[in-house]
Amino acid sequence: MSNVKHPKCALRTLAVEAKKRLSANGYCEPAAPKYVTPQQKQIYLKLVELERKGEEVVNPVVQFADKNKLNSLSHEEKQRYILQLCADYISMRSELERKNHGQ
Repeated sequence: MSNVKHPKCALRTLAVEAKKRLSANGYCEPAAPKYVTPQQKQIYLKLVELERKGEEVVNPVVQFADKNKLNSLSHEEKQRYILQLCADYISMRSELERKNHGQ
């Protein structure tokens, strides 16, 4: 593929944007561990953000749960969702503490 034939292709646009971010050092965002689920990644990134702001997690269910999803679930599904959320929160909190104490 020649530059002349496809000056505005999507791949070229993505490459130009990536090059701009790299040259501007725009990759300073915290990265979640690679082995986590998407839900765990959201929790991890929110924990990093709260830690950066100096805030504490008082009630992880309220702070991390999707309220719309909770309202649409049955009682048993809510219990399962909350248990999974708590397990994800505990694992990501311990991962973040391990990372911070390892530095």
